[in-house]
Amino acid sequence: MTRTYRWTAAVSDGKHHDGESAGTVRASSEAEARRLVAEWVQKDGARKKRTWTATSIELR
Repeated sequence: MTRTYRWTAAVSDGKHHDGESAGTVRASSEAEARRLVAEWVQKDGARKKRTWTATSIELR
């Protein structure tokens, strides 16, 4: 069963805390939701020519 998760993620380039991102994701489990959020943060960083990773992900 697919569920919609609201998420907030702390974003970092490994040297600095670059802020937070937030949104929603549809996933069948918390593990899948976390994976999708982490992928989104990396892709968003690449789009902006940054090497971002999600250092913490909060799901609601």
